[in-house]
Amino acid sequence: MMTLTAALSPNGDNRLPERRPARGEMMHSDLIGAIYDAPLASQPWCDLTHQFRRAFACTGTMMKFSRRRAHDGHTRFVFDAAWDSRESWRLYNSTYRYLDPTCDHPMAVGSVYGFAQMFAPASDEREEQYMRFCRSIGAEHALFAFLGDYRGVEAWLSLSRDAAVGDFSDAEASEITALLPHFGRAVDIHARLEAERNMAAVHAAALADLGLGVILLDSTGAIVGTNGLADMLLDRGTAIARDRDRLKVRGAGAAALRRSLGAAGEGQVIVVGEAEADPLHVLIKPWHDEQGDGAGPAYVIYLDSPADQAVPRVDALRRRFGFSHAEARMAALLASGRTWEEAGTLMGVTPASARTYGKRVLARTGARRQADLVRMVFTSLCRLDNA
Repeated sequence: MMTLTAALSPNGDNRLPERRPARGEMMHSDLIGAIYDAPLASQPWCDLTHQFRRAFACTGTMMKFSRRRAHDGHTRFVFDAAWDSRESWRLYNSTYRYLDPTCDHPMAVGSVYGFAQMFAPASDEREEQYMRFCRSIGAEHALFAFLGDYRGVEAWLSLSRDAAVGDFSDAEASEITALLPHFGRAVDIHARLEAERNMAAVHAAALADLGLGVILLDSTGAIVGTNGLADMLLDRGTAIARDRDRLKVRGAGAAALRRSLGAAGEGQVIVVGEAEADPLHVLIKPWHDEQGDGAGPAYVIYLDSPADQAVPRVDALRRRFGFSHAEARMAALLASGRTWEEAGTLMGVTPASARTYGKRVLARTGARRQADLVRMVFTSLCRLDNA
């Protein structure tokens, strides 16, 4: 009589045969991995929307990120669509946004909704008008999910199909519902990364406004980060320059830089670029990462260019006064002592346009004359004014 063990394995191995995952389970696993990869990609969420469109035979897939209660246009959409999303989005934004039920309908985190749940039981003309627009872009059927609020940013997922493919099945809706917790965790990672990136940008801008360039080097001496003023000084290339991913110092300052990088002290100031008549004060400080694993910057280099302290920076003026780029250039030139006509020539505009920009600059700052503007520009860059 054949034993159960022998029946399972002719070699007497009593282990059960390994179960192979079904095709649907494999797709489900692949999508989970893609969800967690999405916030780390060079173009976050773009590949994921494409994978979801293919996996669920959609005509369009979209991720939406919006600052909570935003009325200033801080909304980001990531599309992957068979239709021209640029033209359709312009039409939506100009005409159909106010008809969109997903903008006002409350949605619970972790639930999936279709058009039937979005619209009131008694359909009216506005809803039918919106559905005609949806059908025109191949969105006869759709599923929507609110992913949650993460650090003040709300996120949504939507998938759509045309009439030829048909509506989403209950099984597909259940599968998407099962993926929503993974979406939530991935969006939280995305929000944390964006918050860190924004804080770094703010800190870099603040240092540039104060007239300090910053270069970050790793333990091998490779450049891993710069702010805008440092980039300007590197591009100018008189005292320091970028040699691929390495910092290059002109003249005798190179040896002093190597000694400073090799020292374990709290940093020292060296002067470079004197021979090129473009002196630059350089402070090198080791960065001690006491809580992390040591990855990232190992040195912070602060740059102070005395010659540039007398040159108003366009980006700083734009942040400080809300100028347009042209207005900021005009303000910088006027603050440097140019007349309106001279500033207009340097900007490549007519005298009439130069006077127009000049009047806008005075109006925005509240200055009555050029001398007032000069004082306001130079004090504002270091945030010394208490107005």
